[in-house]
Amino acid sequence: MVLLNINANLAPGVYVTEDTAGYIPTELSSFNTTYMVGSSATGAENEPVQVVSVEDFTNVFGTSASLNPVKLYFANNPNGVLFFVRITAVDDAAPTAAEFVAAIQNSFDEEMPQGFLIAPQAFSQLTVQGDRTSVATAMENLASKEGFDWMALVDSGPSGTIDTHAEAVTEGQLYTSERGHLAYFFPYVIDLLDNVVPPSAAIAGLAIRRYKKQGFQEPPAGAKFPLKGVKDVAVKVTKAHQEIGNPLGINAIRKLPNKGVVCWGSRTRSSSEYYRFVTTRVIFNVLSGTARGAFDSEVFSSVDGQGEYYTRIKETLNQIGFLMWRGKALYGQTPKDAYEVKCDHELNQGITLEAGAVIAAMWAAPSPVSERIFIQLYRTTIGQVQVAAGSVEG
Repeated sequence: MVLLNINANLAPGVYVTEDTAGYIPTELSSFNTTYMVGSSATGAENEPVQVVSVEDFTNVFGTSASLNPVKLYFANNPNGVLFFVRITAVDDAAPTAAEFVAAIQNSFDEEMPQGFLIAPQAFSQLTVQGDRTSVATAMENLASKEGFDWMALVDSGPSGTIDTHAEAVTEGQLYTSERGHLAYFFPYVIDLLDNVVPPSAAIAGLAIRRYKKQGFQEPPAGAKFPLKGVKDVAVKVTKAHQEIGNPLGINAIRKLPNKGVVCWGSRTRSSSEYYRFVTTRVIFNVLSGTARGAFDSEVFSSVDGQGEYYTRIKETLNQIGFLMWRGKALYGQTPKDAYEVKCDHELNQGITLEAGAVIAAMWAAPSPVSERIFIQLYRTTIGQVQVAAGSVEG
C-alpha cells in the first residue's frame, strides 16, 4: 500500500503507523428497555428517569396513578430497565391528552436505547376516544420515527368505555401503524390486590424477561410465560371472540385452565402482511439499530476505487446478519438463505459518491411466529399404518 503521509515525516528513520482492517466487530443492539409515560407528585418533568424497583419509583416520584402498572412491570421483570417520564400536568391526578402528547413528543431522543413505549395511565384515565387516539398516535409516531425504531404497546380504554370484546375490536382498528410499530391489548388484568390494571406494563416486562431467556425473536405471548402479579382478567375473551379479533390485531389477555393469565396474541396493528407480528417488528428494530450504530467510525472516510471501503461495510453487515441468524432471529437453513448484503460499484455510481453518500443494501428474512398449529389425524385399519402413511403427500 502506498502511504500518502510520507511527506509529513522527512527525517531519516523508521516510522510505524497503526490502523484497523477487516469488518467492524459489532454487538447486536439490545431491546431491553421500557419507557413509561405518566403523572406523579414529584420528580423531574419531561425527562426519562431510570427506576430499578417499585420502592425506588415511589421514592423518586411519590404518589402516582402509574404505581400499579409499575408494580406489574417489575413483577414480570424484576431486574428490568424502566424509565419513567413524569408529564407536565396542571392536575397530576387528572392529566389531559394534550399533556401526555406533549411529554411523548418532547422527552425522548434517538440516542436512547431501543425498547417499548407505554402509557397505561393515559388509556385508563382518558374516557374520550379522541383523547386516547391522540395519545396512541403520538406513541406510534415516536416509535416509528427515523432513528428510534421502538415498539408502542397500547392498552384498551377504561371500564365504562371499553367493556366488551366487540368494543375493543372497534377501538383497536382506530390505531394503525404502517410498519407495525404499535400493538393493541385487551382486556385489563386484575392484580393480587384486586386492582384493575392496564396490561401494557406487564406485557413489556414479560417480553423482556423472555428476551433475556430465549432471545428477542420470541413473542411476548404464550403459555410458557404467563403474566405474573395478576390473578384474573377484567373481561373474559373466548376463542370465538379471537376468531374475529385476532386477524385484526386485537391481542387478547386470557385466563386459561391450568395455565394462568396469559397473553394470547402477538400481532401489530399494521395492515401489511410483512409486519403482521410483534416479533417481526422487534427483529427489524434490532437489525436497524445495530446497523445504525455500527458505522460511526466509517463516516468521514475516503472511498477508494479498489473496493476496500465497500468490502468493509459489506463484511460488517454480513457479520451482523450472521449473529442474528445464529441466534435464530433470521430464518434459513444456511446464512445465505437468511440474508444477503450488497455494497459495490454497481450500487454506488459516481453521482452518488460525489454527493458524499455510500449505499449498502441488505435483504433479511425474519423468523416467523408459530401462532397456530394444525395436526392432521388419519384413522387406518390394523396393519396398514405404514402403507397409509406412505401414501400421504407432505
